[in-house]
Amino acid sequence: MCKESRHDFDKAAATWDEKPQRRLLAEAVTSAIAESVNLHRALQVLEYGCGTGLCGLQLASEVGQLTAVDTSAGMLDELRKKSRDLGLGNVTPILISPDSWPLPAAAFDLVFSSMVLHHVAATHALLQNFQQALKPGGFLAIADLEMEDGTFHDDPAGVAHHGFDPQALINKLERLGFKALRTRTVHTISKQHGGEERRYPVFLITGQKLD
Repeated sequence: MCKESRHDFDKAAATWDEKPQRRLLAEAVTSAIAESVNLHRALQVLEYGCGTGLCGLQLASEVGQLTAVDTSAGMLDELRKKSRDLGLGNVTPILISPDSWPLPAAAFDLVFSSMVLHHVAATHALLQNFQQALKPGGFLAIADLEMEDGTFHDDPAGVAHHGFDPQALINKLERLGFKALRTRTVHTISKQHGGEERRYPVFLITGQKLD
């Protein structure tokens, strides 16, 4: 994720949650994750690119520990405030560098991200890090845009990919040692572009690291 994009997220953090569209997306993604993974209080969970916690804080009360990492200090400040307001004592925010993703090995039962992958140029390296960060048998859940024509973002700064072919990502994950992989569309974002409504599907891929 580039430096300019990180600063944009810092500036937008205070009002990030105000868009109903973002809240609806987060609800759809977290509901789909909860349907796919058996959440319980023993789970150690990592959310990569947590933002203000729109997704992660919905799941935090259902798991043992949520480690919430992001490259934006402003986003993490908002997440801390929300965690305190909700009385959540099991959320650990961590600021990471956009150029380095040091994730502990075999530390998590679930790793998930929402609308993050298209901001990361080195997609394969990040997927490798996710695989290494999971315990054997741990679960991965990735939500992102299906392939689009570049019209989704009004400002392309920090955008590395115009969405993804879910099957191509599944093929990558199979080679990295994941099983039981499946994908489905969990939400559709509607936006005005050039005077007409455009629809952008969001997929969720789930899978399990081989034991």
